[in-house]
Amino acid sequence: MVESNQYTDRIRLIKSLLIVTSLQKRNDLKAVQLIRAFPGKLAWKPLSRLLIEPQVWSYAVEIQRYDPKLVFCHPDVLLHGPATSLYYRCLCGLSLKAARTYVGAVESLEAGNSRGKLDVEKAIKMAQTYNTFICSIIKNSTDWTLENGNRTIIATLGITLDGVMRNKVGEIAEERIRTLILEWLIERHLLVKPSLTKDKIYKTMPRVCMLKGNIEIRFGSEPDISFTREGDLLAVIEIKGGTDPAGALERYGAATKSFQHAAQTSPRCKNFYLGAVFTPELKRRIDKDRLVEKTFSIIEVLEKPEARERFFRELFHHTLRAT
Repeated sequence: MVESNQYTDRIRLIKSLLIVTSLQKRNDLKAVQLIRAFPGKLAWKPLSRLLIEPQVWSYAVEIQRYDPKLVFCHPDVLLHGPATSLYYRCLCGLSLKAARTYVGAVESLEAGNSRGKLDVEKAIKMAQTYNTFICSIIKNSTDWTLENGNRTIIATLGITLDGVMRNKVGEIAEERIRTLILEWLIERHLLVKPSLTKDKIYKTMPRVCMLKGNIEIRFGSEPDISFTREGDLLAVIEIKGGTDPAGALERYGAATKSFQHAAQTSPRCKNFYLGAVFTPELKRRIDKDRLVEKTFSIIEVLEKPEARERFFRELFHHTLRAT
């Protein structure tokens, strides 16, 4: 268990705020309103064109008397209001990640982003995908109802929020560690360029900085932070801020891609892993892999000055020889 601390408390507060504000937007209800307000007639036949199974159509439309556009997806509805994708996607229980594997990105469409373009070909593919899943659900369910479908929509929205929150946690951890590193470098006059003060860090986080000793520090992804000298990779840092112990191995597994690439690029490169949770199994995995030079607790680095100093000393003195 992770003890309560400033970091985890902040994560919990942000998670609560994200859930409440997201649900208050009522995007699922807005999508339903768009569907109900569709102005024209829809040509559903032949059903095979939209991958709707005849027996499912008969059950939903002829027996249950549901409005077909509230059960099945039609490309014309999507083209009229791309945000309606959210309703159909959630109705068949597809997460954003899963939908992306079938039809490509749908986030901007569902958010009503004007930059999210939808052409006829993609609309047909989306409709066919959603209909395939909803037909399977109805066919394999006992007494499926539209009310049950609405419960599925709420549940799928929750899954989506969970995914968004996981990304947000990672962003928070990376931002705080990067800020601490730059503050430490500024205090010790080790930063050559760009010219920064502590106040400027919070306004604009540079992607690349040059340190004394001709060391370049780059903030990115895979790895989160890297250090090079004249093209030679010296060290990389992977930051995983998730606080759920159940996901500890998965987060480390994602980080090993960067560590393996770094080892192949430069045998002398030192890998640092910063995590919020270290389970016994994760510690065994790290010891077995031998990819990581040092591990540090994000929580301790952020909240304990002595742990922070150990991290900086190991990185900048022993590894990079910058001090």
